[in-house]
Amino acid sequence: MSHVIKEATCQQALAALGDRDSVVIDVRCREEYALYGQIAGAHLIPWKLIRDDALVDNQHFHRELENAVSNCKGMGGFKLYFICGSGNRSCDAAECALDMLGDDDYEVYNVVGGIDEWVCSGLPTTPAALSA
Repeated sequence: MSHVIKEATCQQALAALGDRDSVVIDVRCREEYALYGQIAGAHLIPWKLIRDDALVDNQHFHRELENAVSNCKGMGGFKLYFICGSGNRSCDAAECALDMLGDDDYEVYNVVGGIDEWVCSGLPTTPAALSA
């Protein structure tokens, strides 16, 4: 089975939050998450981390993604929606998911415009609740 990354609107990602066969993954770094708020129901799995004022790879991304999708794997037809600040890092994370998940029955979406578009569209966010 060949998989490709599809595009989704913010409204489609919002609707997916209520679908038990879908997982919305927010790949923004914690600092962005704290600044712009969270999307209730989305999993925060940063693609990059800020260390000493530089962006570095999140060495735990694969494990955290595997944990987030573990309830959907094997069900068939599950959907992953990736969102970041503007749509670039989420596309990279979606590519990684394609490589990682192999031939399972799933669809991968990149949310076009990211949280910038989400906020401009008036979609809900809540203050981020981050643990230390």
